[in-house]
Amino acid sequence: MGAKTDTREKILNTAASLFQKNGYHATGLNEIIRESESPKGSLYYHFPNGKEELAIAAVTLAGSMIQEQIEEKLARDSDPAQAIKHYILDLADSFEEENPDNQVSLSLLALEIAPIRDSLRDACKQVFELCADTYYRKLITCGFPEEKAKEISSIIFVMIEGAMSVSLVRNDPVMLVAVAEQISILLNN
Repeated sequence: MGAKTDTREKILNTAASLFQKNGYHATGLNEIIRESESPKGSLYYHFPNGKEELAIAAVTLAGSMIQEQIEEKLARDSDPAQAIKHYILDLADSFEEENPDNQVSLSLLALEIAPIRDSLRDACKQVFELCADTYYRKLITCGFPEEKAKEISSIIFVMIEGAMSVSLVRNDPVMLVAVAEQISILLNN
């Protein structure tokens, strides 16, 4: 059972990485099999409905990894403005590193796959809600009223994803840094 689980995880992790890096349409199943070093039959054994099922699982996996990363970074500081600002600046710092895998935006993938099928759109929507909920929980923990925390957490998510998308296209972190500087203004009003 362990080998089957390992193979599934290898396929899933490889697919998540390739979909985020290359996009849904530019990533072929043969490439996923080759990169994961898995037998072709394993992909269809674990994902019998093919690429769409794999993409849904990959989006879900990537979303939970991003959500865990956000939680971890936000837990480092009790002040929500500072915690969120530091998280965004960490994202900006990833542009200085040599590892482009640190530069991830699910929004770019979501824009590509959401029009394909409702199931893919729903997977992206759930991930977006999960990430926004992480900011919401931080704000609630720090005493923000529920309604304000809900509204602001969605705005924070959109600001970060938008800045990440622009930063990826420009290949520089300027927009992320600009958003980081606005967080304290947003949270103090």
